Amino acid sequence: MFIIEGQNDLTNEMDKVWNDPEVVNLCNDGGCVAIKMAANSNDCAHFSQIYPVVVVPSTYFIGVNGAPIEVTAGHKDTPDFIQVLKNVLKLHNDQLGTAQSNLPTGGAQPGPSTDPKANTEDKPPLEERVQKVKEKLEQKKAEKERLEKEKEKQGEAERRKLGRDLQKLKEFQKEREMKETVDQLKKEKAEEKRQRDKIKEQIARDREERAARFKKETEKQQQVQEEKKQAQLAARQKQSSEEEAKKMETARIQVRLPDGTSLLNSFPSSDTLQCVHSVVSQHVGSDVTLSTVYPKRTFTTDDLSQTLLSLNLAPSAVLIAVPGKPSVISKQGNNGGGILALFFAPFLFLWNMIRVFLFGDKRSSQPKREDTPDATETPDESQSTRRRDRPQTAYQRRPISRGDGNVRRLADMRDDDDENATWNGNSTQQM
Repeated sequence: MFIIEGQNDLTNEMDKVWNDPEVVNLCNDGGCVAIKMAANSNDCAHFSQIYPVVVVPSTYFIGVNGAPIEVTAGHKDTPDFIQVLKNVLKLHNDQLGTAQSNLPTGGAQPGPSTDPKANTEDKPPLEERVQKVKEKLEQKKAEKERLEKEKEKQGEAERRKLGRDLQKLKEFQKEREMKETVDQLKKEKAEEKRQRDKIKEQIARDREERAARFKKETEKQQQVQEEKKQAQLAARQKQSSEEEAKKMETARIQVRLPDGTSLLNSFPSSDTLQCVHSVVSQHVGSDVTLSTVYPKRTFTTDDLSQTLLSLNLAPSAVLIAVPGKPSVISKQGNNGGGILALFFAPFLFLWNMIRVFLFGDKRSSQPKREDTPDATETPDESQSTRRRDRPQTAYQRRPISRGDGNVRRLADMRDDDDENATWNGNSTQQM
């Protein structure tokens, strides 16, 4: 029984099995001889040339003919190992019985001859025996060299095969590494794409949240601004209404007199038109008829009792004074009063002629200016005459006054009425 032991945990466990008392008793009863060898020793190397050692630890049971009866590899439990040992001992005893039965039982045993002469005749000469020994040695040497060469060839073939196998293994490993690298790159790309998509989704959600928040803040700001605008508009309207009401408290009346001059005065809007008529009549020295250019209206005696506010003469207005007493009939715009005015026009003309013939013209003693409209002309005709006589271009309005030397001066020949009057955009003058 040859025991091959190593330096591992299985050997330590098998030592317990080999040293078990029951195992030792069986070996002693069966006449076993146990030899223990280390796996890395020279004895084990020689032993492996005959009986290959594959696993450490292992137990080899060798019979009387040199053939192994049983080989146990690795670790076995004590009951299993005892059963194997019993089977081996039984087989060994059977081999011993077979070998003893094959031995001859009767007759003389062949033995060496006692006759020295016969022994001398049977033995060959010494030189021949030496020669045979040399030949056998040469044959063994040649056989050994042949075996060594074959072994070298076989080792070379095995090395080449091993080299090819290693090359194939390297190529396989390289391909597998490349495949693993490609798979890893694909996984990394997929993971990167997933992370990128996740980041994009997060960015989109953040944008939507910011847009919603910005929209909400914008709507809130717009609402606040709208409320501010409404408040400002209400305050402005209130202020304008107050200013308008304040303006309506006073009426600035500009009256164009028959001699072409203007009379400007302010009256409370609650005063009647009679106050304005009295002031104008006192300034002119005779009764006058008051009228407006736009809308075209001539005030009658009924209108003198009305306030300036009710007659839309506040906060400012321009009136034209024509000599003569106010008519009883009211003429407004293009209504039926135009027909009545056309009917009474000849009578008014005759009355004016008789009044001038009997009482004379009070303005005849005053020098008449070239730009003053004729008393017989209507306000519209006098105004159109003044507009026609005005220069039409800035060059005509500002003639160059020639003086001495090379010095020139621009003269301003604006109309006196334009200096004191303003235009409200509705083709009517007001202060």
